[in-house]
Amino acid sequence: MKITGGFLKGRNIYCPPSSALEIRPLRTRIRKALFDILGDDLSGLRVLDLFAGTGAIGIEALSRGAEFVLFADASKKSIELIKKNLERFNLLDKAMILQITLPQGLKKIKERTLLLGKGEESKKETFQYDLVFITPPYRKGLGLKTLENLPTEILNPRALIVVEEESGVELPQEVAQFELEDKRAYGETTLYFYRIKA
Repeated sequence: MKITGGFLKGRNIYCPPSSALEIRPLRTRIRKALFDILGDDLSGLRVLDLFAGTGAIGIEALSRGAEFVLFADASKKSIELIKKNLERFNLLDKAMILQITLPQGLKKIKERTLLLGKGEESKKETFQYDLVFITPPYRKGLGLKTLENLPTEILNPRALIVVEEESGVELPQEVAQFELEDKRAYGETTLYFYRIKA
């Protein structure tokens, strides 16, 4: 799998054969289409990569200028793989990796995120994510469950949340505090774009 844009464009992301790892990475062409929508310049953005798998989406965001990515996945193999890929590209200082089961682990993500504020305790900056990727395994309802439980306190009010789902599975126009802004179908995959309700 190759990185499709930014300063790492053309570099290979390490990904063992799918038979050796219980993950289904977002196909390169769909990842490219996604980032074509988001744009080449993600400078300064803080990103949450849920069900991160190989780390390809978060690394793509860092390649395009993102300031920080929190990678979360339940699989120990995935966590090791994400770390290996971040080390390969010297990006560990721009990332945090958590091994957690989602959506239950969102509480831990919230706790960790609130600790990321800077400065003195009385003048702490509120650390918020600008971009969230939710790319779970298909046919388990995890995308919807994760979106339903995503804490808005850790999100920029204009944050964009991208949910990957199997085509044919329709996600609602409104989910908890989120509203559908757009959706794009790519064969067996559909990407849903949500924002916090105004």
